[in-house]
Amino acid sequence: MAGRIPDQFIDELLARTDLTDVVASRISLKKTGQNYSALCPFHNEKSPSFSLNPNKQFYYCFGCGAGGNAISFVMEHDHLDFVDAIELLAKDAGMEVPRDQGAPDRYEQNAELLKRLSESSQFYQEQLTQHPDKKKATDYLAKDRGLSGQIAKIFGLGFAPPGWDNLLKRIGTRAESQEQLFHGGMLIEKKDQPGHYYDRFRDRIIFPIRDSRGRVIAFGGRAFGDEKPKYLNSPETPVFQKSQELYGLFEAKQNTPILDQIIVVEGYMDVIVLAQHGITNAVATLGTSVNSQHIRKLFKLVSKVVLCFDGDKAGRAAAVRGLEAALPVMQDEKQIRFLFLPEGEDPDSLVRKEGKEAFNNRLADASSLSHALFEHARSQVTLGDEEGEAQFTRNAMGLIQQIPKELTFRSVLIRQLSEQSGIDSETLSNTNIKTRHHSNSAHSDHTSSANTSMDASYNHSAPDLSHYEMAPSFDEYDDYQPTDSHIEYSSPQKNSFKKPFKKGKFQKDEPALPPAPPSLNRLAKASLCLLLHPHIAKEIDIPDPIVNKAEGHLQLLCKVWRYFQKHPSRNVGHFLVDLSDPDMSAAILKLLNHKDAPIQLKLPHPQQEVIDVIAKLEKNLGMESLKNGASDSINTEQEKQDWRNRIEQIRRKKS
Repeated sequence: MAGRIPDQFIDELLARTDLTDVVASRISLKKTGQNYSALCPFHNEKSPSFSLNPNKQFYYCFGCGAGGNAISFVMEHDHLDFVDAIELLAKDAGMEVPRDQGAPDRYEQNAELLKRLSESSQFYQEQLTQHPDKKKATDYLAKDRGLSGQIAKIFGLGFAPPGWDNLLKRIGTRAESQEQLFHGGMLIEKKDQPGHYYDRFRDRIIFPIRDSRGRVIAFGGRAFGDEKPKYLNSPETPVFQKSQELYGLFEAKQNTPILDQIIVVEGYMDVIVLAQHGITNAVATLGTSVNSQHIRKLFKLVSKVVLCFDGDKAGRAAAVRGLEAALPVMQDEKQIRFLFLPEGEDPDSLVRKEGKEAFNNRLADASSLSHALFEHARSQVTLGDEEGEAQFTRNAMGLIQQIPKELTFRSVLIRQLSEQSGIDSETLSNTNIKTRHHSNSAHSDHTSSANTSMDASYNHSAPDLSHYEMAPSFDEYDDYQPTDSHIEYSSPQKNSFKKPFKKGKFQKDEPALPPAPPSLNRLAKASLCLLLHPHIAKEIDIPDPIVNKAEGHLQLLCKVWRYFQKHPSRNVGHFLVDLSDPDMSAAILKLLNHKDAPIQLKLPHPQQEVIDVIAKLEKNLGMESLKNGASDSINTEQEKQDWRNRIEQIRRKKS
């Protein structure tokens, strides 16, 4: 049953989970005094800066600032969301996750359907090694596509043999199973015989499509020759909405040690071949353009997304759609970059030709979003005079206005446009450009495809590359053993299998993605600066009137400042160890894990961030007026005496 996980259970889970065991099962720990140290798994380093305190059950990296408890470690290391991390730790501890009363989610409602899809994936993998016609499939993968047996195993590739009812006979032995397979898109109902079915996927290479937790939710099938469609996708079902999923995302999370950026490419083979060459962080859309849902989903995992396109006209058009999708969901400290490949090449062919290093060099040189935005705005201008410049400015401003107003990035783009156009930034900011709305939402993708056949090719423009170098021996596939995602499915207490899925219903039932997490306020940033740069505490003075009035976030700032004033040679690790307040510890760990932390860590003058905040607080408290001899804000004798006492405290402290 879906619903909120009770706080009491989370506390009990942490009490029964040994952080040392959790971390040691994933990285190598070394005992150093009372603590453990290790090379940090969250950034590249040569000397250990990762420290684990088994008594307080927390970890902290002095290099990158990562820190937290067992839950946060599993989330960060295994690339899981909060609920998934809880479920994983609970399973290891032999505990069942309780839920507050609530409606079951779509996966729980369709647990049996997911089980049939998992069994289907296992069946197709078995056929790749056991079917009498397997040589046709393994030759295609090994000789034509140059894929190894190992990479086929990682992505769960399979073979749908020729014939109308292979899957039906194996998995759909009962009427209930047939109904589930039908609603999962695996079977097609015969037009002239209602209630009778045949296999959707026949005589094709099969690509399982997994969700972010590794559950098989759909399939793609590739024809061997010129059959139409070349690529066949599962239709949309209660558990599969193609405009919200990304092929290879689960595999990228599982196989990329430090997942700091993701490359979005166009096809299954691009993802798989890049992974075979060591570039494991690629994903592909499933027959739709890159949309805002995709980008927001990726921003929850990484800070940088590279959209990779062919260098032809179609690739440029796709890039424009990607640009329009990115603008409304941009976040400060997040990056979108655009990589255009040479004409006639795609990631599959190019990485074979140039190798991993050259391809990574291309990724490093990818164009920024600002460059793509201004280039697109300029490309729509045909006049080379003042009128053309005016139209360019309007085009660019129309795009910039799609970026959330509160972002610093938007202000930066307006400043750049001001430099290019000669119009001051304030005028540009106050200009409202009415533009044609470019919908890139999941809903528009769903609507635009509603009138097309679900059996249509998922990528009409995908090149048919029929030969590659580096083809492994066919014998590699003799040792290939089918694998599943090792996800256990629990059936609901009652049979809750849903009635046939109707177009549009899923979209209304599916909750919208949450808004992007906000940036830290200035007070929190100041606290973070002191935590990350404790040496600056000695350069800063916080007046006693501020310290005495400190509550909430200000109290945290003052406590951090006082500690490092008293212990100038210590660091945040010592501070966390010495803290006795669990709420304060939790607040500090939350700060250290915030998305703004890397920015604050790299500030050239972090002390200025704190000084500016203190100055602002002084002004708000009326201390500026007192320092200048003014007393208009003091109305009673008691208030005057209070301020005299505070000023005397400041004088004594500074003397």
